[in-house]
Amino acid sequence: MKERKTNKKPKELKAWEKERKLIPVMIRKYCRGNHGTRGGLCEECTALTEYALFRLEKCPFKVNKKFCSLCKIHCYKPDMREKIKDVMKWSGPRMIFTHPVFAFRHVFQMINYKRKLKKEAKAKADV
Repeated sequence: MKERKTNKKPKELKAWEKERKLIPVMIRKYCRGNHGTRGGLCEECTALTEYALFRLEKCPFKVNKKFCSLCKIHCYKPDMREKIKDVMKWSGPRMIFTHPVFAFRHVFQMINYKRKLKKEAKAKADV
């Protein structure tokens, strides 16, 4: 019997995989809108993309990954963290037009995650 090979990633890495694909898209959108590039990236945005993907690859929370902004540890150097925040602030709202499913899913996931954190905090306070 032949074994079937699949390219599927484990369910636990699904969010990490999505983020790995989406970060370059957001940086490309930011670069085009702010630096006027067409078809490629400027040096600064190329460096940011490489850095972000490197940090994501080394993320200790790959399994069942949540949002970096809500993480207890911060993997990015402070200057790179500011740059990626600027990219997210600028690109995020514009993602509704190019990647609407992702954008709305992200909003709902963020709301649910914050609710979960509040619920956990309340449960700890009640104990």
